[in-house]
Amino acid sequence: MPAPVKPWRVLVKALVILCVFNFASIYLYPWLSDHQIYNHIVPGRLRFPDSQPESELTVHSLSLYDDFDAMFASHVISAKSKPSDEFRVFFLGDSSFWGDGISASGTLSQQINGLHLRNCRNQNIVAYNLALPTPYVMKDLLILNNALKYQPDLIVWGVTLQSLGYSDENAALLLSSQSDEALYLIHHYEINIQTNFLKPRTLWDLTLLANRSNIKRLTIFQEDALPWIATGVDDSITTVVQTQTGNDIYPRSIYMLHGTTLTADNLMLDVLKSADNLVRPIPILIVNEPIFTATGKNSQQYYNNFDSRILYDQYRSILSDWASANHQPYFDAWISVPRSEFTNSPLHLSVSGEKALASLLSPVILGMSCPQ
Repeated sequence: MPAPVKPWRVLVKALVILCVFNFASIYLYPWLSDHQIYNHIVPGRLRFPDSQPESELTVHSLSLYDDFDAMFASHVISAKSKPSDEFRVFFLGDSSFWGDGISASGTLSQQINGLHLRNCRNQNIVAYNLALPTPYVMKDLLILNNALKYQPDLIVWGVTLQSLGYSDENAALLLSSQSDEALYLIHHYEINIQTNFLKPRTLWDLTLLANRSNIKRLTIFQEDALPWIATGVDDSITTVVQTQTGNDIYPRSIYMLHGTTLTADNLMLDVLKSADNLVRPIPILIVNEPIFTATGKNSQQYYNNFDSRILYDQYRSILSDWASANHQPYFDAWISVPRSEFTNSPLHLSVSGEKALASLLSPVILGMSCPQ
């Protein structure tokens, strides 16, 4: 007659197995992030995935901003090695450059690609959309740091008064999950950002239990691949509505609460300088993004629902002076797109608006691809 199994031994074995699986994910989860359906069974996406929780099912996408490896693995940039005749242009920025409210095929980067540009070296100029919604340049710097292994030749970086402003909320949202990398960049380049909320990742943070929600989201994201490839939909499409309530302005920018004086110290210009040091000798073109300028109620004080005239004018002057003093290539596109081409935000463009901006930027990009 076999000896009875002692319950405590079963419990110990179960705990051992659980521990093994829990810590094995330190190696398993990074592998899952890098080995996806995208770029293998289906093509890579033209832009990073992003969506609000209430729209994830209808747009076949979700937010993966806390897992850059997964974002890049799903992107077309990871599909193949860089061809010898390709001049790569990486677009960084917020929801405007990402293309909020329009299809991925209509975004600024794809409009550039639709021009079929070739430079003086007979290289194909190919643009890649590496923008990600939420205006915060430190987030862009982290993306740029991860993008260098894909061999960019030129960086085009869209900035706004909002993205260059200090924001504890955006810092906590977008930097905490990349704390080790953020801390390194902040300390190495002496960037003026508070780091009290950033904690180095521990061994436990890499385990199965700590990453169970990430694994769930990554699994759902793979399930989104087939409906996405069938529909091409990865964002809710917005019709041109001449931005929010049109010409009548009801301001809500945080900068309007801080007086009427803006200085260089109020802007994260050291992040832009750090990026230049990070990627040198790769050139960076800073683009002040187009904005909607209203003519209705309160438009004497405000350009739109985000920007007061006084602060925005000061911002443009500061940014232009900084670019000139630092020999930084700069393009001010603030009123370069017709007012009729803005959609649900003072920054979001229609497909026609993106095409208009691409026609303005393409000569600059061509010039920078063939330096004298």
